[in-house]
Amino acid sequence: MHSSSASMSFASSIVASSSSHLLSKKKRVTRSGNATSPKKTTTAAKIKRNINSHQQHRGHISLSSSSSSNSSLVTMMKIKSKSIKSARNTKTRGAVLDVDESLPSLETKGTEPFDWHSQWYPIAFECDLEDDAPYAFTLLGTPLVFWKNKKSGASDDAPEYSCVADMCPHRLAPLSEGRINDKGEIECGYHGWTFEGKSGKCTSIPQLGSEGPAVDTALNSPRACATPYYTKVAQGVLWCYPTKIDGTKTVDDLPPLPLIPELDDPMCVYQDVFRDLPMDYSTLLENVMDVSHVPFTHHNSVGKRENATPVVLELTTEDKKVSRNGFTGEWKEGPRKGKYGTQYTEFQAPALMRHTLRTDQFTTLTVVYAVPIAPGKCRLIARFPFIFKAALPRKLFGLFPKWYTHTNQNAILEDDQIFLHKQERLIEISRTVKNEKYAKACYMPSSADVYVNAFRNWIVDVANGGPSWPEGMSTKLPPQEETREALLDRYHAHTKNCKSCAQALAKIVIFRKFLRVFSLVALAVTTAFVAACISSSTAWVSASASGLKPAYLCGVLSALAAILREKLGQLEKKMRVGPYPPPRRPPSMMEKALETAKLGGAFSM
Repeated sequence: MHSSSASMSFASSIVASSSSHLLSKKKRVTRSGNATSPKKTTTAAKIKRNINSHQQHRGHISLSSSSSSNSSLVTMMKIKSKSIKSARNTKTRGAVLDVDESLPSLETKGTEPFDWHSQWYPIAFECDLEDDAPYAFTLLGTPLVFWKNKKSGASDDAPEYSCVADMCPHRLAPLSEGRINDKGEIECGYHGWTFEGKSGKCTSIPQLGSEGPAVDTALNSPRACATPYYTKVAQGVLWCYPTKIDGTKTVDDLPPLPLIPELDDPMCVYQDVFRDLPMDYSTLLENVMDVSHVPFTHHNSVGKRENATPVVLELTTEDKKVSRNGFTGEWKEGPRKGKYGTQYTEFQAPALMRHTLRTDQFTTLTVVYAVPIAPGKCRLIARFPFIFKAALPRKLFGLFPKWYTHTNQNAILEDDQIFLHKQERLIEISRTVKNEKYAKACYMPSSADVYVNAFRNWIVDVANGGPSWPEGMSTKLPPQEETREALLDRYHAHTKNCKSCAQALAKIVIFRKFLRVFSLVALAVTTAFVAACISSSTAWVSASASGLKPAYLCGVLSALAAILREKLGQLEKKMRVGPYPPPRRPPSMMEKALETAKLGGAFSM
């Protein structure tokens, strides 16, 4: 997530820092709060006890002591049966994210269900979007297509984007494979149907002509419309609110965006990176909340094992509980053995996690948005703001080009990418095969896991067990990737969708081709010149001692071009796939030999 410059290396070291308190010991209790009894309990008794407990702890059910009649119990059994059926119909993976009851929730049962589609999600950095091309992205399992409204009249400082479902209503072809026409409408690449962005209305059906009752009837049919969604641009990010636009609400009627106020500070400098990750949304958020892994997982990149200390985290939300909107916490000692003071953490549901560290010289943040794409796949959008009180650090901050910092930030992400991908599948096996809850499958005896437990509680108690996927979509994790190359892929996960990296890669490839031609030509000139000198008379060579200098020069240039081409080949490789093993351990003899052999591909371009 960070660059190789000193300031970005420091920002990277902050990624893993957070805060919360020691977990209280768990007590095995029944839902009523009494000690577990070895005696069997009837269904009616259980329901009655649940009602009384729910009344005491939540206050959402008013039930008098005389309500324990059989008719009341039957009624509650029916309600319970309906709840079970409703839970079965919910497309979430809640069983994977079971609750740790040692951290109660502030707003859970009895409240309005959490609506995953009534939230703002970041899609992409605006700088990576093309003005005249569609941008495809899948959010919560729904394929979407975005494009810039060229005819909207919006200023360049406040551009507007349209979003519709990436599916033409005609024959369900993806609209993202089409184009943006001169009117600023998206045109299906299959049969040329066109759609207006704000309402999704179909404006042209070439197969019916431009006039007549047939085309008028078809264009006015709701079935001809694409499904539009809300969008907004703020702080250099394109956002989407994945609820269908139906004319009853405007963007101003929606909840506020989960923005970072510090980014608007005139003294703030920052760097951004995104990457599509082969892991679940929840796995990513859990990982960035976990501060204690940094000295070990990121050793020799942004952490050091010798900086590891016991981590005491504490929730700071009301009554130290998880609320509907997330939670806050603090790590009083802070990173690097307390060198920079207390670090504050906030989880703003459902997608934002931020760590904040303030000193006398600067304020720094690690901001991570986890965007759910599909089960087992998410997009990370990370921002690293720094607010320096001195002017010089701000000027030095942006010396490295964006594409170069991205190669280093991607390397940090890859420090734990392989085992996180495998870890969540082992948890899935524990759930489906062993029928184990998360708290039982994973042994977490220290307070370093307070944030993890709090997040798991929020998922279960508030968020219906996980993201809400489309009906009929499988909620199982995809099969585990079999090769490291697939897990460390950078080209498809980042480079091709990052304008800075894509342009840099294209230039590197072209320049390497030029260097290859230049090196061969220089070598040929050297060979020809030396051959000509040798074939000449000895007297001429002696008389022209400087005659071989051009040959030497061409030979040196040929060698330098070959060396430079090799170095650029290694950089090109970094933009396509990440290296292995990570910096936390030295490569074995076999790994080093295999990595050296792979560099041969750098000479093939």
